[in-house]
Amino acid sequence: MKILYVEDNKINAVVMDKMLSKNACDVITVANASTALQEVSADSFDLILVDINLGINQMDGCELLKRFRLMDPLKTKPIYAVTAYALPGDEAHFLEKGFDQYFSKPVDFERLLSAIETIAE
Repeated sequence: MKILYVEDNKINAVVMDKMLSKNACDVITVANASTALQEVSADSFDLILVDINLGINQMDGCELLKRFRLMDPLKTKPIYAVTAYALPGDEAHFLEKGFDQYFSKPVDFERLLSAIETIAE
């Protein structure tokens, strides 16, 4: 399973990479939306994980999702929100924006791995 993880926080990126790599996933991590757009243009991924807040004066994860969905190979690709936004209603908000799944931080890795398994089937 090849996964693109868009995350500006280096510690979060390392933790996700280690957890997914232990479970036979090939993870490419990028720190911002512009690099993510370049990466998906150059390579194919089975899943994309996107942080919502990608830094000050940077495109956020919702805008990045919109741009991904305009690209033919990504129109139906699973794209999951991975975010610190964890108030009541946040999950519904991000699913309405078009994310296929929502994971609040700290990520429940068992739940994430279960969701990844459904893609691999």
